[in-house]
Amino acid sequence: MKKGLVCIVVVVGFLLSILVVSGAFAQQKAKDEYAFKVPYGEVKFTHKKHAETLKTDCVVCHHEMKGKKPGEAVQGCKSCHKAKAEGKAGSSKDAYHKSCKGCHDEAKKANKPAGPTGCTQCHVKAKK
Repeated sequence: MKKGLVCIVVVVGFLLSILVVSGAFAQQKAKDEYAFKVPYGEVKFTHKKHAETLKTDCVVCHHEMKGKKPGEAVQGCKSCHKAKAEGKAGSSKDAYHKSCKGCHDEAKKANKPAGPTGCTQCHVKAKK
């Protein structure tokens, strides 16, 4: 009886280790909300709303994911888009405005529900 139980535990442990090594448990879990602290004022972004409620495809924002397998790590915008444009990568400000504000502008033009597009609608200055 003990030998059978030990064999089962060893087999289950082996299978779990294969799953862990293969990356089955390595998928990143995004936070529900992100806050970007920028000079003009903090911008809050609700990842959960965009991903789950609005069903926005991940590749729309995470364009570096094209060709990657599901569960592979995604990069944040600032890993390529620095404060100032470098090489082919535009500045982080331009990237955010093009992606976020651009998407909201397109939704408004298509008469679909859209997010804010005005500066002070996204950027919230800290109270003094």
